[in-house]
Amino acid sequence: MVHRRHRGRREALACCPACAASVARRPRRGRGRPPWAWVTLLGVVAALVPLAAMEDGPAGATSAQAASSPAPAPAPAPAPPPTRAPAPPPPATVERRDARPRVDWHESLAHGTPNSGSLEGGVRLPSEGPGFYTYNPATQEPPGGEARTWGTAALVHQMIDLGEWWARTHPKRPRLGIGDLAQEHGGPFLGPVVGHASHENGLDVDIRLVRGDGRESAADPTTYDPALTQAVVDRLIAQGASLVLKGPNLAVSGPSGIVMDWPGHDDHLHVRFPDPDGTGN
Repeated sequence: MVHRRHRGRREALACCPACAASVARRPRRGRGRPPWAWVTLLGVVAALVPLAAMEDGPAGATSAQAASSPAPAPAPAPAPPPTRAPAPPPPATVERRDARPRVDWHESLAHGTPNSGSLEGGVRLPSEGPGFYTYNPATQEPPGGEARTWGTAALVHQMIDLGEWWARTHPKRPRLGIGDLAQEHGGPFLGPVVGHASHENGLDVDIRLVRGDGRESAADPTTYDPALTQAVVDRLIAQGASLVLKGPNLAVSGPSGIVMDWPGHDDHLHVRFPDPDGTGN
């Protein structure tokens, strides 16, 4: 019977082209699901995938990322701080060159006259201080001789004040050289090498001329600075000096009767201050 049905179909197809076209467009039954069913199934699956990801949430994403990423390398240990050498101990206390020098101050008296007198309770001028240094006229080298730098307390005060003024007003110039004052107890000052007809009662002092080349050494009319030396003379007058003897070849001046030319003084100034106690002249 089946054979008869197939044979009739073939006969119909061969009989009429229209019939053949109609038979070709007829859907076949039992040959699987239609195409739209597959499309629908794929759409459902595509919708379920993001829903599953949303249910995991950020934590799930983080976990997945952590699981797939390698563990970070441990941070390097911080470098140890550099070792510093211990600070050196502070140096021993030294007397600053610009500090006021230490002086054993005590009462002193000038007796008699500078040419015939004595000194009681003499005060020693330090070997150096702000703006000044001492030198020995016998050697022309610092410091001043220990036996030659004594005076009244008033005279030593005057020299320290003079040095401080010089350091303050002429900081880039050589310091003032202070020569002989008196012996510890005054009296005749005969040497050795260099002696004086005065300097007996602690009121006289010799001061070196200021050189023009900045050196702290002996000076004469060819090496001294007239302007700087004149500044020293003016300051001594302002401090109350009663006598300033200078060499006749030095171009410095001052009040008549106080600043005078004197032989043998072309390399220094001889300065005298009055006795504040009135016992010496």
